[in-house]
Amino acid sequence: MAQLDVEGDLLVVRLGIIDAMLSMRSTMRFPLTSVKNVYVDPVAGEEPKGFKAPGTAIPGTLTKGTFHFDGVKTFWNIWRGTLVVVVELSNEKFDRLVIEQANPEAIVQKISEALEALS
Repeated sequence: MAQLDVEGDLLVVRLGIIDAMLSMRSTMRFPLTSVKNVYVDPVAGEEPKGFKAPGTAIPGTLTKGTFHFDGVKTFWNIWRGTLVVVVELSNEKFDRLVIEQANPEAIVQKISEALEALS
């Protein structure tokens, strides 16, 4: 499972070795100033994914990697779960990150507190 974390003024996405291989990505870092919104979305996994480039998708099982749908570029890293955090970004390589987390409420709170501290 990918891990979202806040390190200083950065939002960091760390991928385990299997996730990195399936998504064709490794650790990613985004300035917190690029985060427009962050929230828990238990039904995000049911959204249309669009076309992958690059990534891996097994319908109903997993979605890992970069997907394009309706002009939105999203990095997905989910298994079947509903414990999903959505991070909306501006002026970054991705418009959104959709990442499954063991405790999504806690990471949303952590990111929100870091964003408040920047203001």
